Amino acid sequence: MKPIEEIDRNFALNQKTEDGLIYYDVWQPPFGVWGLIPNAKNSFCRFPLEVLPRLPETVQSLAWHTAGACVRFSTDAPSIAVKWRLAAQQTSAHFTPCAKSGLELFEENDTGVFAVKNLLPAMDNGRGCLLDQQFPVDLPGGMRHYALYLPLYNGLEYLHIGFPEGAQILPGRTPKIEKPLVFYGSSITQGGCAAKVGSCYPTILARRLDAAQINLGFSGSARGETSVAEYIAGLSMSVFIYDYDANAPGYRHLQETHEPFFKIIRAAQPDLPIVMVTLPCFRGTDDHIRRREIIRQTYKNARKSGDQNVYFVDGETLFGQTDRDMCTVDGVHPTSLGFLRMADGLEPVLRQALKQ
Repeated sequence: MKPIEEIDRNFALNQKTEDGLIYYDVWQPPFGVWGLIPNAKNSFCRFPLEVLPRLPETVQSLAWHTAGACVRFSTDAPSIAVKWRLAAQQTSAHFTPCAKSGLELFEENDTGVFAVKNLLPAMDNGRGCLLDQQFPVDLPGGMRHYALYLPLYNGLEYLHIGFPEGAQILPGRTPKIEKPLVFYGSSITQGGCAAKVGSCYPTILARRLDAAQINLGFSGSARGETSVAEYIAGLSMSVFIYDYDANAPGYRHLQETHEPFFKIIRAAQPDLPIVMVTLPCFRGTDDHIRRREIIRQTYKNARKSGDQNVYFVDGETLFGQTDRDMCTVDGVHPTSLGFLRMADGLEPVLRQALKQ
């Protein structure tokens, strides 16, 4: 492989700046942007721009949040700096700024994924994050593979990475499971309320399984719409996981949408492993019981029809029996402990599905 200077010297920002670094746009080679659509003008979106008008208005807006996306690259640089501009100045009472609007860098190799640095966003005197961000990162040096994960609940106007002059920059490592795990669901799926970007359960699972991922979690907005199902049905994926019942206005809505959503995916991809997950914040109410049984019935009907590639996960089991109060921040959205337990519960199911 060649250093970036021998691959392409024609893209923006490739001049040494006052801090002595040369900055590059992550949409240019040899960087690889995973989990987003390579739309025109390098926009950071989870859907193709031409698909957006067919989607619910709230999904159109949240599609610009970069949940689950990462930038992969390899370098021998002893240090880098990351510059990014946020799409919005945000703050929440129950959700950390570094998960909503920060980034997190990991080293990847054939033995695992290892945290390098949590890139904390600078704050604007309690009014939210500053739109323009910059963060220096010391690296161990030597040629290594990295994945830089992007904000869970914010969008990006740009993302630039600066390297010392003379550092080699090469394409990043490709996960062993290149066809992504595709997750569709609620604010929980999108990552609320992880303590940091890499702590949401889809990313934990992708790291453990050495798999690419596409996170199609939409806070309060994923409600099993036909237009979304039709789009997902056309994706190349290794496993499909859906758990949107937390967004359904009531159990009757879930009853009207859950099995039809499954059938759209199954008709397009007869052999795809599909995992159905119920509410992890199960409280035993009549509504929660009805929701769980509706999803279980979708699973039973599929099995009865001869479908051997469907899986049912009872969300009540995911948080475990001890310290359940520590698994959510508000009774619904998981803490990092809650997400860790969700990943622990789902991992063996996904491994089984991938073997199938």
